[in-house]
Amino acid sequence: MKKRLLNTILVLSIAILTGCNSNEISALPPSLSTGPSVVEDSESVSTLPPSESVSSELPSQSEEVSTQPPSASTKPDSEQVSESVSTLPPSYNSSQLGSAFDGYYSNVNFNTTGTALLSELRSLNSSKRKFTPGYKNLGKYFPQTDGDPEKPGNIIAFYSGTSVSFNGSFSGNVNREHVWPNSHGGNQVEGDLHMTRPTIASENGSRGNSFYVEGMKHSSNGWDPAMESFGLEEYRGISARIIFYCVIASNSLKLVEAEKGSSGDNSMGKLSDLLKWNLEYDIDETEIRRNEATLKIQGNRNPFIDDRTLACRVWGNTNNATKEVCRNAI
Repeated sequence: MKKRLLNTILVLSIAILTGCNSNEISALPPSLSTGPSVVEDSESVSTLPPSESVSSELPSQSEEVSTQPPSASTKPDSEQVSESVSTLPPSYNSSQLGSAFDGYYSNVNFNTTGTALLSELRSLNSSKRKFTPGYKNLGKYFPQTDGDPEKPGNIIAFYSGTSVSFNGSFSGNVNREHVWPNSHGGNQVEGDLHMTRPTIASENGSRGNSFYVEGMKHSSNGWDPAMESFGLEEYRGISARIIFYCVIASNSLKLVEAEKGSSGDNSMGKLSDLLKWNLEYDIDETEIRRNEATLKIQGNRNPFIDDRTLACRVWGNTNNATKEVCRNAI
């Protein structure tokens, strides 16, 4: 009898103890749950507002990776600028230009090449350009197109990239550079903000009316901005894209495979060097800013800034030199 009673008490004790343990476990707060901690971390991350960083309870290595914004880079600042420009979607892909920029290019047939594509771009530019300031009035608009965003009251000078004070007058240190010289027909587009650029007067005179030719520093046998002590290499590409624009802005202007021309020939070169520079040098931040600013003023864009491969699609088959330059570009 005593043995049976002891067994009964033992069974009841085990049942009571088991129930208590079960209750203690089920009553634990969520933060002490025996479930995987990864699930909890994932939920805490997903509910954080975008501006907040991931919980410090996560391992430091995971936190660094998950909190780094997509645009962040460990490259030097100079490389970051180049990379951010060359990968901007969808601005620099002609296959998508039809739907980009609020439909600006929607009527252009980008399946064409050569003179057919040139004609398409000329028609587009003619229909979009509603206003040009005129050569005498450019000073009123240069602060908008070429202003230094870090120094109000200054503009960024062409070829050197120098930030200089500018009050709208050309009687001082700043004058107007005809990227397409007047003696070669530049007067036809000199009042267009996409073509004429502000420069430092003492630097502007070094080029004269010469064609753009790589490695040259002579006013009659070609000129290269990178050959000047004040010149920056990136202005090779910037100059090339302006020259390409001029050909769609005026039906009379043409590009030639030559290192020099004659007065009144409406020509500019050297075509293969310009195509080469266009591909070698990424779209610059100053080009993007002034393209947008000029759009607001004149109503039109420089398509060779929006997609620099267009130049090879238009002129890439002109001769053996241009074919070699553009061989892998399109």
